[in-house]
Amino acid sequence: MFDIVNSRDFYQKLLEDFDDYMEQPESARHAMNCAITAHHMADWTWVDFVKGDVALKANLKIKNKDGFMKWIELHSPWYAVIQSISNGSKHFLRENAKGTQKIEGWGMGGWGQGPFGRSYLALETSPTDPKNTPVSHLLEVVIRFWRDFLKTHGPYETLPRGKTKLFDE
Repeated sequence: MFDIVNSRDFYQKLLEDFDDYMEQPESARHAMNCAITAHHMADWTWVDFVKGDVALKANLKIKNKDGFMKWIELHSPWYAVIQSISNGSKHFLRENAKGTQKIEGWGMGGWGQGPFGRSYLALETSPTDPKNTPVSHLLEVVIRFWRDFLKTHGPYETLPRGKTKLFDE
C-alpha cells in the first residue's frame, strides 16, 4: 500500500504511530491509530511471510491464519485488549469503550501511573484492581511483541527503531 509494502514497513508505521501517541498521550486519535496498526500487524506478517513458510508454521505449531491468531493471543496476552480498541474504533462498539478513561490534571489517576503531570489515556484492565493501566504501557508491550516476533521469525536483517525508546532498549 503506497510505500508500505511488507510487514517491516508496517512495523515502521507502528513505531511512528507510537511516537505520535507518546508525544500526545492524551490523544484518543493517536491511541486508536496505534492500536489499529498494532492489531493489523498480524495480517501483514501472515501475508508477508508466515503463510508461505511451512517450516515456520510447523515451528509455531499452526496450520492456518486462525491458528496464527490463537498463537498470538497465547504469546501476547495484551494483544486482545489492543484488538478490542482497534475493533471498537472501527465499528463504534460502545461496549469496547467501557473502562476507558482520559486522566487529566494534577493528582488524577493512580499514584505513580502515567506521565508525571500530563494527561493520558488509561484502561481498566481488571475489575478487581482499582488501578487503571496507561494505554502507553499496553501499546508498548504489544509493540515489543511484534519487534521480537519479527527479529526471531521474520526475513529481515534489521528492524527500524522509533524515536520513543522502548522500556527494554
